[in-house]
Amino acid sequence: MAWIFPRRIWFGTNGNVCLTFDDGPHPEITPWLLDELRSHNIKATFFWQGCNIEKYPEFLKRAIDEGHIVGHHGFNHQSGKELSFEEFKSNFEKSRMLVKSNLFRPPYGDLNRKQAKYALNKGEVVMWSWMSYDFDSTISSKEVLQKAKNQIQNRDILIFHENEKTIHRIKEIIPAIIQIIHNKGLNFALVEK
Repeated sequence: MAWIFPRRIWFGTNGNVCLTFDDGPHPEITPWLLDELRSHNIKATFFWQGCNIEKYPEFLKRAIDEGHIVGHHGFNHQSGKELSFEEFKSNFEKSRMLVKSNLFRPPYGDLNRKQAKYALNKGEVVMWSWMSYDFDSTISSKEVLQKAKNQIQNRDILIFHENEKTIHRIKEIIPAIIQIIHNKGLNFALVEK
């Protein structure tokens, strides 16, 4: 897909992987995650929904204060396919104003051409090269981690989720992912451009 949409960010920098999280902030997962990342001195890039930032603004401040990057993920988690252009713009701008970031990750990766042009005129559209599927209850944590061992490579942008679908497994997956990345001799980097 990267060759079809070359203006979007699909990969990180050489020797690194980018740890990214979508859908937060979440009242239980986010504090734990920030503590876990701090204990390993790892910076991550978060793509948060505006509606959740309004509920938990303290997490936005904390994440930024601790050196993470927070991009936006729309005000509500709606696919661009489901929105008119005006609805997309409203959803996009409400989220962008709360986060004050030029990094945007479209929910589900869905943007039509007009939406993508609008988003790219406002900043960067960040995609991913490796999906964890941590939200999929038909895939076990063990399978997620085995896939990580086999597939994660240099420059990957990894995507995990802070939501109700991952709440019971994220605390198992993330420490193991950190170890897998270190075992591969890779470092962690922020998504930047």
